[in-house]
Amino acid sequence: MSRPPYVKLYVGDVVRTRKAHPCGGDVWSIERLGADVGIRCRTCGRFVLMERIKFERRIREFLQRGNELPIPEVAPPAPEAPRARRQKREPPLQDPQPRRRILRRARPS
Repeated sequence: MSRPPYVKLYVGDVVRTRKAHPCGGDVWSIERLGADVGIRCRTCGRFVLMERIKFERRIREFLQRGNELPIPEVAPPAPEAPRARRQKREPPLQDPQPRRRILRRARPS
């Protein structure tokens, strides 16, 4: 029987690792999950960020499992109403008098 490619981890899990922390503790609680796993030493309170693969290899046993949250079922989205067509823009109204262009005159030197 083959082992699954990854270990199911949950926030709140308490694990015992193969290697002890320099403080002497080997019990950790999981606080962050992702490509990296954030764990906190239960002895001294130090937070360590470790690669998930590396952490999975170091787990000796689970002392307590965190809350396994069920995936909520999402209702399919309601169909959208057809979009109204855009009205063509009318050209802007022309001013009755053309604007005068103000030129700056060179100052006499």
